[in-house]
This record gives sequence, C-alpha cells and structure tokens, in this order.
Amino acid sequence: MNTMSLLRLLVLVAASSSLAAAGDEKPPCPGAPSMTVEAVCRNASGTQAMYDVCKDALGGGAVPDPLSDHDVTVYALAAERGALASVGATLGTAVDLVLHNSSLSGDEKDAYTQCAEAYATAERAMGSVVGKLDVCRLDGLADDYLNGLLDIESCRDRVLKLPASPLYAMVLVDRNKAALAFLLGKLLGI
Repeated sequence: MNTMSLLRLLVLVAASSSLAAAGDEKPPCPGAPSMTVEAVCRNASGTQAMYDVCKDALGGGAVPDPLSDHDVTVYALAAERGALASVGATLGTAVDLVLHNSSLSGDEKDAYTQCAEAYATAERAMGSVVGKLDVCRLDGLADDYLNGLLDIESCRDRVLKLPASPLYAMVLVDRNKAALAFLLGKLLGI
C-alpha cells in the first residue's frame, strides 16, 4: 500500500467516525427484548471480564437512563458504535505509524500496513452493522459482525508476532469491544 492509498484510508476514517457518532435514541425494533444495562450485560457475558467490558461500554452516557429497560437493539447499536470508534482510532494510529515512523523495521511496516487494510475492511463491516441496526434489519447481521471481528483478529495475529508493538493493546481493546457488540447482537436472535 503506497502513501497515497494510506491517505485515502485516513479520509475514510474521518467519514466513518462521523457515521459512528450519528443518531441517539432509536425507536424500538419489533420483537426485540427489553432489558436494563445490568440485565443485558449479564445475559451477553459469559465471564466477569466481558461483563466488565459491557458495563464500561454501556455506562457513562452510551445509553439513556441505564436503569430503565430499553430495546436490546439500543444496546447493540451503542456497543457497535463504540467498537467502530475504537477501530477508527486504531486505524489512524496504524496509518500514522506507517507514514511517520521511519524507524520501523520491514516486518513492522508490513504488519501495520496489513493492519490498516484489515481495519478498513472491518470498518466497512461494522458500519454495515450500524446501518442495519438503525433500521432494525437483521438479515446478514451475524456475517457482518463476524467479518469485522475476524479482520480485527487478523491484525492482532500480525502484531502479536512483533517484539513490541504500540498497537497490540489497542487491538485487544478493539477485539473485546467488537466481541461484546456481537454478543449483544446475538441477544436479538441473529
């Protein structure tokens, strides 16, 4: 990937960041269960660690009045938007490393370039999830969730092989957020 292609990716990152921030409360989706944040996190999480990720993701204003019941789609949408924003930040860091860090080894530059490509693909899949959840369309949603998650994991596998990577911790956070979003989506019956 050349410098011009990476710059185009930066433009896509900026565009997708505005998509991730669009919209607040949405009307309920037909047939979706309603729960509190506590209930949805307990139902979606198989471990204490994922429960903590869920509570962090849905707390702090991500959803209105977390003590009230909301359509699970509201939570799934909030989690996916949070994951998408995190992926955008990591993509920006990967592109910045490739463009502005002349001390990178060939392996590092290759890994970060491949991560940028995988993350751009993940953003498209995750943006599709947001678009479908916004209009309560569940067809193909599981594939979109999984495609985004697999793209993030492909980057994780690349940076894991490096001696020390500033992206590694970011990618793990992205993976956890994307996994949480998928688990919340599963509560919709996908």
